[in-house]
Amino acid sequence: MAAAKGYSRMRERIDSIPGQLREVLAKPPPPLPPDLADKGLVATGVGSSEAAARYVVFLLQQAGVRAVFWPQSVFYGSLPTLTGPSPYLAVFSQGLSPNAQMVLARRQLFAGTLLVTAATVEGQRRAGKESRAILLEQLTNEGATLAVHPMENEYEILPRFVGPVCSMWMAGLLVEGLFSGVRLGSHLLNKFFCEDHHLSESEMDAWGTDLRSGANFFFTNSTSQYAQNLSCKILETLFRPSPGLYDALTYAHGPFQLDYANKGANWIFCTEDPNEQQLVETLTPLFKRGGSCRVITSPVALPHAIFYYEAFLNSLLVHTLKTLDVDLVDWPGKGLDGEGYEIWKPGDTLHTSPIRTVGI
Repeated sequence: MAAAKGYSRMRERIDSIPGQLREVLAKPPPPLPPDLADKGLVATGVGSSEAAARYVVFLLQQAGVRAVFWPQSVFYGSLPTLTGPSPYLAVFSQGLSPNAQMVLARRQLFAGTLLVTAATVEGQRRAGKESRAILLEQLTNEGATLAVHPMENEYEILPRFVGPVCSMWMAGLLVEGLFSGVRLGSHLLNKFFCEDHHLSESEMDAWGTDLRSGANFFFTNSTSQYAQNLSCKILETLFRPSPGLYDALTYAHGPFQLDYANKGANWIFCTEDPNEQQLVETLTPLFKRGGSCRVITSPVALPHAIFYYEAFLNSLLVHTLKTLDVDLVDWPGKGLDGEGYEIWKPGDTLHTSPIRTVGI
């Protein structure tokens, strides 16, 4: 079978990721507002950007900062009531999508704005997207914090590989000064991006078969809270339903029964932490009783194990799609999602008063 249409572009972008992350490291991120720890933060993102938004929330919570994730649909209508002072708003959107613009239309209700994006004024003007360029200028003039990462134009194929991981990398760099532990840096890249992740050709074939037939992802750590992009890239490259993202202990509370009747494929994501390894050893017989079970062990500890999982899955997709006849350039539903994608402003019957706040 022929390789997927757009395969060479996909592989080129995946191969560029280590260099793109080094580029992010070379430019120190903008400082967070000094009163963010006092006021807290509401973060949002949709699609692949949801993972980075949830990641920054997780990291801030670990640092003792009040932070929550809100789905983007929340911003179409009346906003939830929060307790405490008005928080900051963090929006993650690689291309400053219409849905992100809808969120930003509510920014005056917050203490300030943080935008993590690949969009630039110059790039949006070159692309003929004047309204986005104007919005970026307005945000700059208002004193918003803009954290810009690669890559601005990643839309030739449906799946995006560079922008989502760079967005998460930027999220980590933005907040790592608030907590102690291993810092993101070039010293970790070799651990994240092993070329074959120690799998033989036949092993990669078997893992790829799981992806095509449908596998669910289980985690022995907190990564399930911000692993949405692992699921998104399966949907957008293989055109298969997104794998479920579960805490490993969830398996005994329903999924096992489904697998026992249908023999499902399950992957366990863990780190080298001894307690996680003990949990994997305890649960593996149960998972094998329900179907097949494969284990992905990150050599990097939390909270950065997600980058190893990202790179591992990318390498599997490179292997799997080289003989898979799918179209990543002119995909079946291209251009038919406008009713949802093009929503760029909130609903028409909003309450205009600020968010009533009594802490997140």
